[in-house]
Amino acid sequence: MTLLMAVVMACSALAQAGAGAAAPLSHEDSLVLAELRADSTLRSSRSVQVLPFPVVINAVLKDIPFNMRNITGELVLAQGEFENYASVVELPGSQSCIVTRYHSADDTTCSWQAKMFTGDDFGQASKVYHELFRKLQGCHMVLVDGSIVYLTGDWEPAKEEAPFTTSTLRLQTGDWRYRDVKVELELVYQLADWAIHINIVTKKRDDEVGGGVITSL
Repeated sequence: MTLLMAVVMACSALAQAGAGAAAPLSHEDSLVLAELRADSTLRSSRSVQVLPFPVVINAVLKDIPFNMRNITGELVLAQGEFENYASVVELPGSQSCIVTRYHSADDTTCSWQAKMFTGDDFGQASKVYHELFRKLQGCHMVLVDGSIVYLTGDWEPAKEEAPFTTSTLRLQTGDWRYRDVKVELELVYQLADWAIHINIVTKKRDDEVGGGVITSL
C-alpha cells in the first residue's frame, strides 16, 4: 500500500507538470521515480541487481525498520552468532555486497556492507575513498510522504600512516527507528592491501528492538 501511494503521488506530480508546458523532471524527482521502480522490482524478484548508487543506499536505509528482510538474498556464510547473506541490491563497481544478520542474546539486528576497493596503492585508495564520500553526501532516503532526508557527516582525511580511517554519516531525521543508524565509509590496511568498505549499521540490544522490527527471515 505504501508503494502504491508513492506511485500515485509521483504520477500526480508528473500529470500536473504535463498539464501546461512540458517541464523536465528535477534531479530529485528523477531519483524518486528510479527508487519507486527499484522498490517494485525488488518485491517481485530476489535476484541480485546492480542499481544506481543513490538508489541502492536508499533501498538499504528504507529496509532498516524491517531488519533488511526485503534486500536479503541467499545465504553465503553461517558462522557462530551471525550469518552473511547476499544483498539483492549491489552498488556499481562493488566487489561484494552482503547483509550480516546477528542472532546473539545482545544483538538481533542486521548490518550491510559493500566492499568497494582493494589495492596496494595508497594514492589510488585515498582517491577512491574521497570520491565515495562525496557520493554518499549526495545520497538520501525518500520518506512515505515523498520528502527527502539526506545523509550528512564529517570527512576524515586518509593518512598513509594510519591503518584505519572512518568517515561517518547519519540521516537528519527525528524518526526514532534511525536514531542509531550510521553509514560508515572506512579505509583499512589489511595485510599488504588497502580496502574500502561502506557499512550501514544499527546496533540495538534485544530489549530495545520493537515497533515492528523484524528479527528473522
